[in-house]
Amino acid sequence: MSWNRDRTGILGFILGCLVLALATTPAAAQAPATGGAQEGAEEYRVGEGDVLRVDVAGRNDLTGNFTVSPAGTIQVPIIGAVQVSGRTTAEIRSDLSRRISLFDRTSPQVTVGIAEYKSKKIFVLGAVLLPGIYAFADMPNAWEAIAEAGGPVEDADLAKVEVIPGDSSGGRKTETVDVATAIRESRADLLPKLRPGDTVRVPRGVSSTTVLLMGAVLRPGPQPIDQARDLVSALARAGGPSNDAKLSRIEIVRVRGADRSKMRVNLESYFSSADVTGNPRLESGDTVFIPRAGGRNPLIVIGAISTVVGLVSSILAIANN
Repeated sequence: MSWNRDRTGILGFILGCLVLALATTPAAAQAPATGGAQEGAEEYRVGEGDVLRVDVAGRNDLTGNFTVSPAGTIQVPIIGAVQVSGRTTAEIRSDLSRRISLFDRTSPQVTVGIAEYKSKKIFVLGAVLLPGIYAFADMPNAWEAIAEAGGPVEDADLAKVEVIPGDSSGGRKTETVDVATAIRESRADLLPKLRPGDTVRVPRGVSSTTVLLMGAVLRPGPQPIDQARDLVSALARAGGPSNDAKLSRIEIVRVRGADRSKMRVNLESYFSSADVTGNPRLESGDTVFIPRAGGRNPLIVIGAISTVVGLVSSILAIANN
């Protein structure tokens, strides 16, 4: 009986600790680390492509999601075009409230929020778990962008991360950022902020033993070279191409020392007429782009994944430097 009472007390204590831990967990830790959070939305300046959420109490005809057009406006029923680009949600809410009060004397409450941040995009390429296009409410630095893309893969060279400017005005040029040292010295938060349209490219180390598949495949990411010796084998390990893959225009980027080359491959010819040139041998460090039919960019837009995965990957990458 004494053991049962003790055991009950111990279990109760553990349960109480768990409840307390959950109750005191900061809200930021429970929310996704992507740019879709509403924190700071009041100060955020809306831009083209952003999606606004407008809620008008008692007026379902005016409530909904509205995408900012290239002209910087949203089209609201009854009201028409409303200029929103460069304005905060508070400013937009005030403007909408004034316009609605002209035809609805009840002056219903209006709330405006950011449903999706899309005007501030960063491209993350190379040796990361989830290469793609990411949008942020506040512009990140190179490490934050890499973390948002799932973190670096095992053979990533974080000491030679390239930041390629999306806008070369003002004399901006591609620069190399030593992210590995910044992380080791606990100063990653001091890395310079990126600008909208920038590209972060994470290279692979000289000991790379993988090939990277990107674009219209079911499971994009790195594949071990010993099991992906040719294009068909690599595609098979990646789950195969997606339904909208354009197999006639596959591109393979190959880096040998300081030399970089790009080849165009027609995989359809391999399947249709056994043309062996359509299924080339791959080499360690190759990057394979499978474009989508009708698409201009072979990348996939993928949401954020668990920060735990990114943390584990970053530790492995830093250990290899």
